[in-house]
Amino acid sequence: MFPINVVEKETGINKYLLRMWERRYSFPRPVRDIKGERLYSEDDVAKLKIVKSLMKEGYRPSKIIDRPINELKELHANFARSVEDECADCETIILITNPSLEQAARELLSVQKSKKFLVVSSLEELQKIS
Repeated sequence: MFPINVVEKETGINKYLLRMWERRYSFPRPVRDIKGERLYSEDDVAKLKIVKSLMKEGYRPSKIIDRPINELKELHANFARSVEDECADCETIILITNPSLEQAARELLSVQKSKKFLVVSSLEELQKIS
């Protein structure tokens, strides 16, 4: 069992959002310790990580959070396969959404000789590219 601060670090979902989802969607459903502090199971943490990944892919929490974990894993796998299929003949494109990581990413990827490298930090910038 994990306290909320550990779950926040493990999943990248802040504790305020975890509490809100608990109220709004009835997930996660932590148990309480003797002091009343929230404790999350390994299954909760695993599902939260997948939900976070799917949110990055554009899914809304309200549409996915009540689904079983095996269904979420399948959604995630299907998304990854569709991206691979779409880019089977494409050059490598790396999309960095955090400008502060740009230099480190460029250095790391220079070894891998990526063909294209894009830095996008907002939806407006992304729309300019397409």
